[in-house]
Amino acid sequence: MLPNGLPHRARVHLRRDFERIIRRTKYQNSGLSLWCDYAPQNRPARFAVVVSKKLGTAVVRNRTKRLLREAFRTLRFRIVDGADIIVKPRSSERISTVHAAQEALLSLCGKAAVLK
Repeated sequence: MLPNGLPHRARVHLRRDFERIIRRTKYQNSGLSLWCDYAPQNRPARFAVVVSKKLGTAVVRNRTKRLLREAFRTLRFRIVDGADIIVKPRSSERISTVHAAQEALLSLCGKAAVLK
């Protein structure tokens, strides 16, 4: 049975990568903020979620992270290779379902021009 989670190589892990990406242009909509850096490389797109305690309790924060990771997992084949994306949810009500998270993420990726 194949695992359905987000692979390790599709996540941003290193502090220097976070700092490099955060220095780039920020895109926003009503529910999300997105930072993106693109360097044409021979690796899949990478993703990270940053959540502040202002979003809500630990249960709310963890659910929001799970929804956003699942949205990226289903959309990652539509994102160009070599893109590094960091997402920060601004409102948990706007991202209450996977479908809403997919729409918000797809909208911001379109603004950032990282869609295939």
